[in-house]
Amino acid sequence: MGGLLIKNANAVFPDGVRLTDVLIEDGKIADPYYNASYGNVIDIGGDYLVPGFADLHVHGGGGADFMDATPEAFETAVKTHLKHGTTTLLPTAMSATETDLLKFLDAFKRFKAKSKYSAVAPGVHFEGPYLSGANAKSSGAQPGDVLRLPDEAEIDRLIKAADGCLLRWDAAPELEGSDIFAKKCKENGIICSIAHSAATSEHAQAGIENGFSHVTHFYNAVTGYRKEGQKVLAGVVEAAYLNDAVAVELICDGRHIPRDVLRLALKIKGVDKVMGITDGMRIAGTDAKSGKLGSLEKGTDVIVDDGVAKLTDMSSFAGSIATMDRCFKVLVGVYGIDIVTASKMLSATPLNFIGIKNKGAVEKGRDADLAVFDRELNLKRVIAGGIDLYGLSDPKNADNTAL
Repeated sequence: MGGLLIKNANAVFPDGVRLTDVLIEDGKIADPYYNASYGNVIDIGGDYLVPGFADLHVHGGGGADFMDATPEAFETAVKTHLKHGTTTLLPTAMSATETDLLKFLDAFKRFKAKSKYSAVAPGVHFEGPYLSGANAKSSGAQPGDVLRLPDEAEIDRLIKAADGCLLRWDAAPELEGSDIFAKKCKENGIICSIAHSAATSEHAQAGIENGFSHVTHFYNAVTGYRKEGQKVLAGVVEAAYLNDAVAVELICDGRHIPRDVLRLALKIKGVDKVMGITDGMRIAGTDAKSGKLGSLEKGTDVIVDDGVAKLTDMSSFAGSIATMDRCFKVLVGVYGIDIVTASKMLSATPLNFIGIKNKGAVEKGRDADLAVFDRELNLKRVIAGGIDLYGLSDPKNADNTAL
């Protein structure tokens, strides 16, 4: 593999931003402070160079949903998000029947076996089906007819079928059998996350003690402080804040989470435990104004309103239409998060969470998965494995055939 020198980069390092030249060789960052001439050069003229993004919760994009359960759907969605700066992602399955979850797993394995983009998706994520249907706030846009209690035999079958590719699995800790679910996940090295839950803080704390270590789309479809009748209750949000080891993810599309809520999470948990996600659905990365959340055959109709996907009756958000470049722009340009923190939220923190240590920083020896943004925070280039895949600022220099 040839080399590449990125000149005049305002590189976003873990401890600050510095103007430098970054040398890439054999798909790795060979020298983040190179100071000699080189043959193959891209001069980015002072634009920001950030680590490629990692999205651990994404349902689809580019007109495809991973629940379509075909290698072609996986290819389309992965390419769409790669084009927007996401160099690592976990394809996410909606709550579904066991049969449909097995089809999802089979399609992922076929995608991995043949696609040149297979490295972008190191594993998959199940969002359900062991989620709460107690009310609309907890179930959100999840299909209520397939929500069910954890079943040990089904859990065993799905883990066996995944054969190591299932990296995280979401459930509601208040459900009967959730203790067995958490134990099975822990035994098999699967990250166990609280999601779509009506739990009290006591339920959530018990779940954390059983092995839940993460909260899915924090503040969305999980409980917080509230009053029920004449009783005041704490919820999942408070339990997560009280447990330092618990990580949280927030949808950073500028619609799901208010600015001060996100800043509060960062202040309490710290950037090493707070990550951004898109929760992007089928029409992310497109101009479509409606689509299906889930498979074309069984999915739920959604519409786009005010920059976010919603159920047609407007009763709930239904994932997002965001890509990670939009999330980066929201965090830095709208919410006022400093660029180093925003970069960590969208790259190093989620990568560390799933145990990937060779990406996520502009450092010697790391994989050269990178993105270039101009001073207005517009995405200009995507570099994956040291290859300039998508050079918006100078397309003639980019390997657009790879996309």
